[in-house]
Amino acid sequence: MKSWQLFRFGGPEGLRIEDTPSPVPGSHEVRIRVAYAGINPVDRSMIQGRFDFIRLPFTPGAEIAGRVEGVGPGVMEHTVGERVAVLPTLWCGTCRFCERDEPSSCLTNPYLDRAPQILGVSRPGGWAEEVVVPDHNLVRLPPEVSLETAVTFPVGGVAAHHALRRARLRPQDTVLVMGASGAVGGFAVQIARQQGARAFAVVSQPSHVAALKELGAEEAWVRTTPDLVQEIRARTGGLGADVVLDPLGASTFATSLECLAPMGRLVTCGILTGNRGEVDLTRHYSRQLEYIGSTTGSRSDLESLVALAANGRIKPLVQEWVPFASLPEGIAKLNQHGRLGKVVLRIQP
Repeated sequence: MKSWQLFRFGGPEGLRIEDTPSPVPGSHEVRIRVAYAGINPVDRSMIQGRFDFIRLPFTPGAEIAGRVEGVGPGVMEHTVGERVAVLPTLWCGTCRFCERDEPSSCLTNPYLDRAPQILGVSRPGGWAEEVVVPDHNLVRLPPEVSLETAVTFPVGGVAAHHALRRARLRPQDTVLVMGASGAVGGFAVQIARQQGARAFAVVSQPSHVAALKELGAEEAWVRTTPDLVQEIRARTGGLGADVVLDPLGASTFATSLECLAPMGRLVTCGILTGNRGEVDLTRHYSRQLEYIGSTTGSRSDLESLVALAANGRIKPLVQEWVPFASLPEGIAKLNQHGRLGKVVLRIQP
């Protein structure tokens, strides 16, 4: 089979497409013929060397949709030919967090403080014609959900769904989504609306405002809007947002905290602009604010997204579809300022 292999950390120049042996599924594993694979910030971080414990050469790619091509011993729930989306989270299924349906905190992760335990980081990923994954990572697709749609869920969609679940979102809540132009943000706006909450969005470009309103945002502002905090408070009766979801990190951390209503919850699910922020502890406890971290998600998060898509209640936001042989160009598109939505790799539809 053909696969993209990373031979040195740094950038796309360290990647090379190679002929490699087809992987053989072991006990409770399934071989997937990959149709589409996402190109995501976590993949970029892997290529750059953030996860320096990875042994090279290595195949990145956390986000996968395709068809079951082979099954290993003990696989009972899946058969050859099924169309599936693949949850990237890896988990043991028996520790205290897995038993709570929180596999992203699985205690078998040796790098829990600094790295997710996922496909494309902890074991070879989906930038290949074939990949082997645990059978419990698969979510079968109904006829109403295409592989093109399904590939947008496992990273950005699952991250958004899990983050809002961590925030204990309620139907009467107001949600402010920072970085709403990206995959996580676009799904967060839609999921919040589907759960009965009011959704507001902050985007990077004026041209993105209409797109986010079409996805369900009641209002959308450009990040550089003067007095952004006051604008948001004006739309929420002077209170601010009950939940702020922020995948960006350092550049928006202070603003996100300022936008919170009393007893509000800030959920951080990314560090795209840096991993440090300051907190005014007096204001934090006086207003009884919560700061919540969130990463990846569970099989139930992915199943919920597939069900919403099957009923026509959410849709992906895709910037670009990139041919398999043009992966480095896809990474460059991921890095483009002003991107609206995901970048997806077409492998063998």
